[in-house]
Amino acid sequence: MADQAGAASTLRPPAADSARYGGSVGNAVIELLHTVRRSKARSLAADGSDVESAAQALLRIIADDGPLRASALAASVQSDLSTVSRQVATLVDRGLLERRADQRDGRASLLHVTDAGQAVIAEHKSAREAFFSEVLDGWSAAEQDQFAHLLTRFTTAYDHTHGRWLHDAPRRADHQDKPEEGTTL
Repeated sequence: MADQAGAASTLRPPAADSARYGGSVGNAVIELLHTVRRSKARSLAADGSDVESAAQALLRIIADDGPLRASALAASVQSDLSTVSRQVATLVDRGLLERRADQRDGRASLLHVTDAGQAVIAEHKSAREAFFSEVLDGWSAAEQDQFAHLLTRFTTAYDHTHGRWLHDAPRRADHQDKPEEGTTL
């Protein structure tokens, strides 16, 4: 029991330190996002013929969840249908996606990943795995497992909290505009 309490205290900072830890984690996440953006920009500059990351994400979603209508794909990535349609058109022109008639609704088409699209997905996956193997060179298997676990946990909590903050934003704004009962401005 004492071991569990000690382990819990190492996983969760004291309440007084939570803002400091939240700030340092927030700063680290911002720095990571900046680093990823710089890396993407360098990659695109070095190899302009590469399938851009947004299009690559669409390919992977269709490969994993498809075949899909463009509207379902846009909803999946929470993007505007016109933006997704332009990206899909590019992927169709490159032979990475194809449109096939929806057998349940002849007016609509479903997007399917072609063999060439599957090859691009496999190539990107292999390159991604090689890149992260190099990034994590020198990390023990236990450190890599722990990092993957904590990053997954962080990502899930981030997504959940972000959704809740968006939902609660109007209430927070109302609360900030109105003084609490019994107080004066």
